[in-house]
Amino acid sequence: MKQKLLALVCALALVVSLAGCVISTPDTVGSLGDYEISSGLYLLAQYDAYQKAADLTSSDQDAANVKAFLKQTITVDSDSGETATVSDYVARKTLENLQTYAATELRFDELGGQLTAEEEQQADSYAQQLMDQYGDTYKANGIGLETVQHFERILLKSNDLLTLVYGNGGETPVSDADLTEHLENNMVELAYYVIPLYNTSTYAFADDDQKAQMLTLAQQAATAVNLASNESASEQVSALNAAAQAALPDIYAVLGSTPSDTNVQTELLGASTLDSTFTQDGAADTIRSLAYGQAAAVQYSSYAMMLALRLDPLAVASLDDLRDQVITDMKTSELKTALSDSGASLENHLDTSAMNKLPMTKIVNK
Repeated sequence: MKQKLLALVCALALVVSLAGCVISTPDTVGSLGDYEISSGLYLLAQYDAYQKAADLTSSDQDAANVKAFLKQTITVDSDSGETATVSDYVARKTLENLQTYAATELRFDELGGQLTAEEEQQADSYAQQLMDQYGDTYKANGIGLETVQHFERILLKSNDLLTLVYGNGGETPVSDADLTEHLENNMVELAYYVIPLYNTSTYAFADDDQKAQMLTLAQQAATAVNLASNESASEQVSALNAAAQAALPDIYAVLGSTPSDTNVQTELLGASTLDSTFTQDGAADTIRSLAYGQAAAVQYSSYAMMLALRLDPLAVASLDDLRDQVITDMKTSELKTALSDSGASLENHLDTSAMNKLPMTKIVNK
């Protein structure tokens, strides 16, 4: 009996000894203010920070070799030439991410925000889609479905904060006059046709002469729209449609193809979207300079041009219908700065020993 008892004690001692050799994953890594940071959210913030660093690599750097890359130097500000070691940059961006997450959730709670059941379902659905697509990478980095769901909820709360702060009944609502001014001076409502600069069957790209020929034909269609006397937005769109239907077959024929989609599209674009979409020299300025009811044809990217008509957005929809979109365009940057400042002011109670158990050297980047 004594031998059996001794054997049991030794076995238990061995288990305890082995357990003591394992570095366990902490449930949390401390808090920022009153906001507790789970280990999963920390790993997600760290992984995102690493991806930001990877986006700044030079041609001779390989972000897939994590341990080597962390020791290298990257340029973090192309204008000033500021540089940083990757490990320092990742640590800084990880903290900034966590501060923003914390500030978003705390501010949302402060203003009495509540996600709807539909929003929670949306967050869960998108999180599952991300896991279906990138699950192996997330799991390799210690990021599970629950963490991704949490993160998607934070994104929705950040979006809802725009209404809670700046919307009707919000903390500091934007007046209709200011919304209208921003809408008219900084946003562009377009009715348009996108024309690919390649054969839609063979994908052979147009050469410079073909591009010029196609653009000339599209500009002739725009001129036809501008010569028509159309007062209402619907009449203006009808004129664009008529001119496009007449011109598109000849435009596509330059590359030996035929129009596949001849339906007019409409969209309200903010300033940043306009600049990121119309990347060819002068294209964005051409669109901005259009008067309501005026059309133009521009090459807006390396692979497509556009026959576009500018519309009065308030002739297409009411200000109430456009309110959320205008607030988003007008106030997103301001809210982002406010949350960043708020997050940076939170008392830092992060646990260094816990974070050391989740080192960036363990990041998997393939």
